[in-house]
Amino acid sequence: MGLLELVDRATNESSITEKRCFSCGGTPSTGRGEHVIPLWLQHDQSLADKSLNLLNRTSIPYRKITVPCCNVCNTGYLSQIERSVRKVLQKGFLDTSENLLLMAQWLSKILIGILIKETGLLLDRSDPEKGPIVPPAYIEELRHCHYVMQSARKPMFFNCLHWDFPFSLFTYQILDDGRSGSFDLMTNIPGQSIAMRIGQLGIVFVNDGGLQMEIGPRGPFSLSGTSISGFQFSEIAARVHYKASLRDATHIYLTGENEQSVDIVQLQVSSYSGYLPDGQRLQIFRDWNEVELSHMLSGYMHLDRSLIFDDETGTCKTTLVDQNGRPLRDPNVSGSPIVEN
Repeated sequence: MGLLELVDRATNESSITEKRCFSCGGTPSTGRGEHVIPLWLQHDQSLADKSLNLLNRTSIPYRKITVPCCNVCNTGYLSQIERSVRKVLQKGFLDTSENLLLMAQWLSKILIGILIKETGLLLDRSDPEKGPIVPPAYIEELRHCHYVMQSARKPMFFNCLHWDFPFSLFTYQILDDGRSGSFDLMTNIPGQSIAMRIGQLGIVFVNDGGLQMEIGPRGPFSLSGTSISGFQFSEIAARVHYKASLRDATHIYLTGENEQSVDIVQLQVSSYSGYLPDGQRLQIFRDWNEVELSHMLSGYMHLDRSLIFDDETGTCKTTLVDQNGRPLRDPNVSGSPIVEN
């Protein structure tokens, strides 16, 4: 069976409801399956008793986030991803395009795994008729996230419109602010985005075909690749997650496979809403709304919204740049003001 067929099988609704291997749709092992947040990371960051918030506003301990997986996938290419990622994280920075793709493969696995887990949990345990948190059919939306993950299984060549890869990815060097700990995981499931901070490295991944790279290849305030604090990274993540939620377009792809490799070609961008009023440009993102952003910033940064949103100007404040647009580098965020954007 070719890789494209494996992806078809893995993203099929019946494979999800029958709890088959999340990676290939095959017969799962009888063990615990794949730990979405790997055991080595749980150990290194003392995560076993910490929890992830789910879409239905409940939480689940990291140690219990497992998904069905077969032995071939678990001990094969997925295990190789984990070994390689651990080595990169020990360095604390990403210095090659190969490492960028590796981190995208890993974050794709985590994003897919979290969604798969939510398909097996009830939206409301007191009312099972409401069904699961995430409908199994939704996993089809992550087909190209699967391609990114599975590029570790078989060589894959990407021919993309916006940059080298069919996703957006921003990286940051994290300074110790004495406040934010050394680990954080933030997701926006509807936007198909995930942000993770591990020690000195912060990464934000969006399964959007690279659309955010098209509008700003260095992310919010062009800070990707720079040093920021953990607290500032939370704001970065919130802004990228919000932008991901505004996406109003997808891509048309041409895919092909031979015995040696897979080719993924982006042919064009297809907008859900069509052209902007000027009739010349496709609408790629819905309009930015500072009120909506303020609620997302409040949630991800764990700040009261009154500290973030200025009712008089109708704009959000920021910890990322000063009033002249210069980056705020001070790692002691508690001593740095939140300034108006």
